[in-house]
Amino acid sequence: MTHPIAPSRMLFVTTRLLIGLLLMATLNGCAALDRDTGKAPETATHDQSNTQGKSLRDQLNAGYSDLYSNVDGLSQVDKIFYVKLESDDVEKVVTEVTDYCGELAARMEGLTADYPALDIERKIDPPIIKAARDAQKKATLERFAPVVGDSGTAFERGLLIRLLGAMDQQRYMAATLAEREPDPGLSKIMANAADRFAGFYEDIDTLLKARFYR
Repeated sequence: MTHPIAPSRMLFVTTRLLIGLLLMATLNGCAALDRDTGKAPETATHDQSNTQGKSLRDQLNAGYSDLYSNVDGLSQVDKIFYVKLESDDVEKVVTEVTDYCGELAARMEGLTADYPALDIERKIDPPIIKAARDAQKKATLERFAPVVGDSGTAFERGLLIRLLGAMDQQRYMAATLAEREPDPGLSKIMANAADRFAGFYEDIDTLLKARFYR
């Protein structure tokens, strides 16, 4: 049986969750920012040089940190929003996603003991991206708050749409890590994660089409 969460704990967990749910929008915003500002040639060259100067492990750890941060947040979805889930099929897919994300987050935490070079706690957001993400988290929290905000069909549709985007992003992040990771063990773990996220994407997409887009 699911038990209510104290308001202070719910707010804390909700903040962590929104990092994961807003991943797709944040990444799209970063791309838009680059297009709108139009980097000067010397700036682009400088950024490219910085990237090339980082070791492969540094680059991979940035990806692992991003993946860990998001699956750790996504693992909390059902604990926060169960009070607003009214449909069994929606609750089922949300529970499956959150359970797996919790398992993967715990697995990644354990891997740091077996692979000392693995770092899942890199701070990867520049200040302007962090500020934009914080503003978006606040707005989304108001819309999806457990007691107020959207409810019923509108809530479930909005939650599934965000989960769909999050699963798509995690799939490609895990797949890219699997492709570039030189350690066979870590590569296999990420390849399996990419397959699981791809499966969740298909499940959520099918449910959205069947329930909300007929």
